[in-house]
Amino acid sequence: MKYLFKSNQTKWVIAIITLIFVALYALMRVLPSSDCGFLHYEEIVNDNGEIEFCATNSAGFIDLSQLTYPVDLSMEWDAASKLGKLSFEMDGGHFLYPHDLVLTHTKKVHLLFIDESMEDYHHLHPKLEDFNKDYSFSFNPLNGGKYNTYVEVVPKRTRRQLIASGSLDVGGSPSPQKFSRKIEDLEKGLNFELIDVPGEIQKNKDYRFKLEVTDTEGRPVALETIMDAKAHMVAFDANRKGFAHMHPYEETFGARESQLEDLSFIFNVPHQGWYRLFAQVQLNGVPIYGQFDLEVN
Repeated sequence: MKYLFKSNQTKWVIAIITLIFVALYALMRVLPSSDCGFLHYEEIVNDNGEIEFCATNSAGFIDLSQLTYPVDLSMEWDAASKLGKLSFEMDGGHFLYPHDLVLTHTKKVHLLFIDESMEDYHHLHPKLEDFNKDYSFSFNPLNGGKYNTYVEVVPKRTRRQLIASGSLDVGGSPSPQKFSRKIEDLEKGLNFELIDVPGEIQKNKDYRFKLEVTDTEGRPVALETIMDAKAHMVAFDANRKGFAHMHPYEETFGARESQLEDLSFIFNVPHQGWYRLFAQVQLNGVPIYGQFDLEVN
């Protein structure tokens, strides 16, 4: 009788362990099949047939006064030649080399500059040399003072976005900031307009704006593809605490087949105050930036 009890008990233990492993197997089956999917990144094959393992899809504002990343940005820049170089050192003491990074929106490194007046914005892609920790770039500032710098990368090991930030003093005096509500802009023969912007914008709330780009006659413009989309947007707060790097709505939420036709963007920021937005498009291989101002209550 005692032996029969032990035998039944053993069977129950085996059955329970089996059920646990079956449940774990089922759970693993429903998890995304790649690190990118698990971290809500989208695995993309671009026009060159290259896989972009972790294209970032965040539409939110990255407040670098509240968030810290385990990376330090070192940067040098020569005012005479306009040439510079940068490197990324992780908290563990090792540097990030080009082969350590994955493509995000067709590029491995996205380098953003914004001056103190928030009139001069640059989106650059430094040159890469494998087995060289230094990334070179050319930067021609239009204003004086200090430029805030933000660099976006995604290491292969973690599949997580890293933001390295700092500042670059280019000499001279900065220009003052000037804000007033602005949803239309004319730049280099292109009319930029934000559609469906409400009269009052609240913080921590999603808004969907549509970007329309026309020529001086009001006709649609055949925009070139840049970073795998027809347009990109970035928003900075007046205090330059951080930024939002926005991509077309369909790309952000997965319907990539129509993203090039509908240039809609999701805007959601955490603080009150003024925000400057830049819409980046490309014609004849030249980037063109439209500029907007929105006040958030």
